Amino acid sequence: MYAVVDIETTGGNASFGRIIEVAVVIHDGEKITETFSSLVNPCCNIPPFITSLTGISNNMVANAPKFEEIAVRLHRITENKVFVAHNVNFDYSFIKKEFSLLNVDFDRKKLCTVRLSRKLVPGVKKYNLGSICGHFGIIIHDRHRAMGDAEATAELLNHLLLRDPSQETIKHSLKRNSKEMSLPPHISRSLLDNLPNTHGVYFFHDSTGKVIYVGKAIDIKDRVGQHFSGNTHTKTRSMFMNNIHDVSHEVTGNELISLLLENEAIKKHYPRYNRTNKTFKLNFGLYTYEDQLGYSRIVIGKAGKKDKPIAAFGSESEALEHVLVKVRDYQLCLRLCGIIKSNIQCDYEARFGRPCYVCKGKMSVDSYNEKVEQAFSGISQQTSFVIKTAGRKNNEEGFVMVEKGKFLGYGYVNFDNSISDLNQLRDLVKPCYDTQDSQNIIKTFLKKSKLVFRDPIRVYSYR
Repeated sequence: MYAVVDIETTGGNASFGRIIEVAVVIHDGEKITETFSSLVNPCCNIPPFITSLTGISNNMVANAPKFEEIAVRLHRITENKVFVAHNVNFDYSFIKKEFSLLNVDFDRKKLCTVRLSRKLVPGVKKYNLGSICGHFGIIIHDRHRAMGDAEATAELLNHLLLRDPSQETIKHSLKRNSKEMSLPPHISRSLLDNLPNTHGVYFFHDSTGKVIYVGKAIDIKDRVGQHFSGNTHTKTRSMFMNNIHDVSHEVTGNELISLLLENEAIKKHYPRYNRTNKTFKLNFGLYTYEDQLGYSRIVIGKAGKKDKPIAAFGSESEALEHVLVKVRDYQLCLRLCGIIKSNIQCDYEARFGRPCYVCKGKMSVDSYNEKVEQAFSGISQQTSFVIKTAGRKNNEEGFVMVEKGKFLGYGYVNFDNSISDLNQLRDLVKPCYDTQDSQNIIKTFLKKSKLVFRDPIRVYSYR
């Protein structure tokens, strides 16, 4: 016997939402034998969005029974029956929570018609109640009302039972130790089984394909499975699980590139359920260009993916401090170095006690440019290095490249590729943003790792 259940609620999670309507349709495997439905006074306000969706208002439930008043009937009508719902964990979690508030244990075998439909009716574009009922020509009366949706789900169950005459699929789904029931309703077991057991980054997508969560893992398959195996009900867990419609991944072969790719992806997609690393704090670079008069100018700006600064810094103030030291030591023009945003003469003499020979017209363009070259050609603290990493497969190595203090990106090279200079390696780099987070990831890694130094560029190797 099956108890096909549908509820309407004040919110999307049993931790803070309450039931406002419940309906139960008893099905003996062939036909409907009994029904029960009732509005429920949630003892709290119904949000306007819920009212617009369901048509259930605060006035409608004001004189309705509270859950405790229908609990005995609901417990009896579902007893010794399989609890069936479309996305069963949602309905079950609310009803179980309501019973727990009454200190009553509610324990039923569960059957999800979303998961069952995916198994028995493969190839349907969407498996929400409206779409799968449309596939079978089932008309839903009073959509988003408990009895209308429950009756449609019961009719859907009829069609699914006919497609599983031996009930082997249903029996497997009802096993208490079946991992199938812990999966999000829109994720198939085969999708999880096909994930690789290796380093990488995984992406959860919603029904439109939008990335809603990004994570990194030493073992992608195991880590994704951990997301789905929890029994706790956090504030957003049910909503999170219900919104996952697909899982994709990118193999990295090592933890360092996984961390950097995860950081880059979170900033790119700004996923709804990621809490950290969303802030896009770019590092700052020093750039040089020649103005219309031929003078070499210095500019401080945010470091983009494909920019090539002469040096990179973690903050604008750090870059500014560095330029001021060069201005003082090499008697450079504050105006041409971007310290003073003006075309008038700079206040070098007031700051350093000496006149600015450029502003006084006492220094040639060539002489000044030579000073700029001397000042910024050898920025000692701006190191360049490559971190060699494990590759994605046996015949390749991964690498992370930092040049003049700027994180350029990462890449992979086959063992049979003959790399003779750094420029060839640059061509294989997947450009990434040089952010404060990416720099911190690299610095933390270097502190933990055993380093191997090799000229003319630093190469840090690990396996």
